[in-house]
Amino acid sequence: MDEKKREESYEKEKIKKQEGESEKNDIKEDSRLRRAKVERIKKLIERGEYNISPEEIAEKMLEFFKKHRH
Repeated sequence: MDEKKREESYEKEKIKKQEGESEKNDIKEDSRLRRAKVERIKKLIERGEYNISPEEIAEKMLEFFKKHRH
């Protein structure tokens, strides 16, 4: 019986480790995608091709202040 418990414990730890590695890979991928997005936006700004709608800015500001109102 103890051997079975050890095997179950080993399997659970193995699964936890795999899940942790998967989360790390997801974080690395998110970070890589964010850097690529920032670089793309920087290039657009440098070329003068990055346009932002004043209406969208106002909407986002209102959303933020509504969410963070005390």
